[in-house]
Amino acid sequence: MKRLEGNKLVALLISAGMATTLLAACSINTDELGQGISDLGNAFTSQTVIETEKTKETAESSETEAPTETTAETTAEATPTPSPTPTPSPTPLPQRVDFSEYTEIDLTDVFQVTVEEFGEKTYSDDNKTLLSSFEGTRLVVTDAANENVMDSINLIVDGFYSEAEGAYNRVAAKSKAEYKLSGVIEVPSAVTVDFQYTTNGRVLSVLMVYEVKGIEADESTVIDFASFDMLSGQYINFSSLSIDPAGFEDALRLGLENSLKIQPTPVPSGVPSATRPADSEEEEEEEEVQAESAATEITIEKVFIAPGPETADSSQNSSFATIYGVSDGVVYSAVIDINAYSAFLNRYGASVFGI
Repeated sequence: MKRLEGNKLVALLISAGMATTLLAACSINTDELGQGISDLGNAFTSQTVIETEKTKETAESSETEAPTETTAETTAEATPTPSPTPTPSPTPLPQRVDFSEYTEIDLTDVFQVTVEEFGEKTYSDDNKTLLSSFEGTRLVVTDAANENVMDSINLIVDGFYSEAEGAYNRVAAKSKAEYKLSGVIEVPSAVTVDFQYTTNGRVLSVLMVYEVKGIEADESTVIDFASFDMLSGQYINFSSLSIDPAGFEDALRLGLENSLKIQPTPVPSGVPSATRPADSEEEEEEEEVQAESAATEITIEKVFIAPGPETADSSQNSSFATIYGVSDGVVYSAVIDINAYSAFLNRYGASVFGI
């Protein structure tokens, strides 16, 4: 025999042991082992079947309930509950403002107008030569029941006065410069400002005029007009007074033009009879003068209407107004009975004129 080395001997012994163990395992009862494995498989299969049936039941239950909810919602949408139709409330009729009571209010003593004269002059440095002058009237409203209206009128009047004062300062400075350059002044410059007012106790109308003379480049005439209802503060113009503002203005302009036609010039008296024409010739001359005068008319460019002046005669069934007309920088005026123009007035216009 060969002599085995140590390591090889150990390996041989291990192999022998493993063979012995395998032979022992082969003696196990394979029938009982197979039966045990079969029971274990059936146990797993039964559990799987039970869980699968529970899952199916849950799914079927969900599928059965879901269509029921869908059906209920579909039915609710298909037949909504009708809402009642609201009944509209009737639209209220607009309320009319009645101005008739205004005509019974006496405002004669609720405001006061003050007009004062003033004068100012500019001289050369030696106070010997007059260079420019500024004079006229100033107007202020005081003691008015409606202070807002009083302040409004005074602001307009003061603004116009300031404009006239500015014109005076301008021409006075030019006159002073001319005098310093030439040592002489041919015509002193002058600015005149004037305020005239008309009232019927309720409405106050103010006519404002200033005129610049002396320096040709600055010669001008500026005219403005303002009229206020002292009761309500209404700024009065043709639109606020009339149902036909343009027609009312044209009618007043035509009436003023007709009243301002130039009258025939009379034949001068005191002419010696020897030099006077014969009667027939005199009549012909008068007819020519009348024809020439009749053809000469004043064209009114701008017209204003002012209630008043007041009348103390209560027996007269008349309401007066003053028409102001402007032609070529000259102001003309005439007092009329406003009843003749009543067809043009609206209700407010009739109330402020007192008709």
